[in-house]
Amino acid sequence: MAINAVFSSSKELIVGVGLDASNVGTPFAGTFTAIETDSVTPPTINDLREERRGGATSGIMTSTADHFIYGPGATIEGSVSGFLTDELHAILIPAVTGVAISSSAYTVDGTSTSNFTFEHGDTSALTKTLTFAYNGVGGSGFDDCIAVPGCVVTSLTLTGDPNEDGGRMKFDASWISRTPLAAGSTYSSTALTMGSYSSNYVFLGDYNVHTQITDTDVLLKSLSLNIENPVVFGGFGGYAVDGAPQTYVRSVPGFVVTANPVIKYDTAVDGLWELSRQATTLTSPAFEITDHATPASGNRAFSITDGIVTDISWDEGDYLGLNATLKARGDDAVSFYIKYS
Repeated sequence: MAINAVFSSSKELIVGVGLDASNVGTPFAGTFTAIETDSVTPPTINDLREERRGGATSGIMTSTADHFIYGPGATIEGSVSGFLTDELHAILIPAVTGVAISSSAYTVDGTSTSNFTFEHGDTSALTKTLTFAYNGVGGSGFDDCIAVPGCVVTSLTLTGDPNEDGGRMKFDASWISRTPLAAGSTYSSTALTMGSYSSNYVFLGDYNVHTQITDTDVLLKSLSLNIENPVVFGGFGGYAVDGAPQTYVRSVPGFVVTANPVIKYDTAVDGLWELSRQATTLTSPAFEITDHATPASGNRAFSITDGIVTDISWDEGDYLGLNATLKARGDDAVSFYIKYS
């Protein structure tokens, strides 16, 4: 039989994201916000798969009849990376923080002892669950299109370097779902509706007023900001859906924000060496990057109010820099602040 002579470009693979429809776990059915990706990895569906040995008629090898696959209760995991845009900023930040936007800002209260929780089937909101959609080659003719609802973003890393990609910021998001997808009918040859790629990129230069560590202005070489907000799925059969969680519990065992700025080394930051060997909270703001001297008065800001130095090292690039890792502490009702508008 002749080999199929059609070859496909990897750029034909498209990923999008949208807010779950009217209820948590109900697939988004509109036009997905397209993600300009670095690479595309298909989601991992952790079905329960077993090879059971039958009776004497099975032969010396495991037969097809001995296989068992069970989908309900299995988690589905995935990750996606690409360029950060205004549209994706507005979807991913609340999904990972679990905080609804207020006056164009998100505030994480590190002193709170209450976990953000919701139930499968609850009215959907930006702080809850998303649908990630994958269109395969050409969106038709191949059985490789899939939409995964009920996704919770558990990790979001934002990166930026003024000397790479024109200063455009990138993101890397990890997500997980326990909303069941029927085995045998998960993938489709019907393309999901994707919007056009956005040109509303988020640039590191958008935060052009100051970058501060311990309330001191520093010269930034590059930045990586990571938000970790895991989820625990409680119960089984939520919203009368076999295998779906009854409850989603966020921030278990904890909510972690870590900034990893690489900065020019000078006397403004030499004190970080000693602070790295102490449990002392840095002078507020521990880390801040904004487009206004007062973050709340500007349009863009990332601010860690209180934090500690967990790691520090030289950065031997074109000029001597300092690679610092700063971890947010929950000592303030505004432990972590994000401004976006």
